[in-house]
Amino acid sequence: MTGGGGGGGGTRRTGLRYASEADVVADVSRLRRGYAQAGAWSLPQVCCHLDKSLQYRMRAGPHEPTTPEQAARRDQLQQILSSARLPDAQTAPDFMMPPPDCGDDAIDALLARLEQVKTFPGPFAPHRLFGHLDNDVARKINLIHCAHHLSYLTPATT
Repeated sequence: MTGGGGGGGGTRRTGLRYASEADVVADVSRLRRGYAQAGAWSLPQVCCHLDKSLQYRMRAGPHEPTTPEQAARRDQLQQILSSARLPDAQTAPDFMMPPPDCGDDAIDALLARLEQVKTFPGPFAPHRLFGHLDNDVARKINLIHCAHHLSYLTPATT
């Protein structure tokens, strides 16, 4: 999911992991007080992208079946789950890209969406690369996705 990487002057937080949506909320709240940017996206832009992604994954069905191409990526999915890292070379589809002029309302929207995700009963909509995932795996992928993008922002305070 490029866009969160490259450019910027800060240092990336390698190894960032979240155990729950509450951990993401706490980190975003800390970043909101000030951050250094190591990637191309600001905090509002990262939040906008993550909110769009979560909203897309929570859309109502019926959902399309897993395609053979998605099923063929199961080894890649297992690698992502075991390493808790997304490959840096992925590109988000255009409809998931944040506008350059995102404001703080994008941060508020992500925080609200994360509260919805906490209690979302599922099923999650199919992942665009991996197809249908059980709820536990879908939640893990969501958290890994959040960590990937938020790792390009380092809190100014702890």
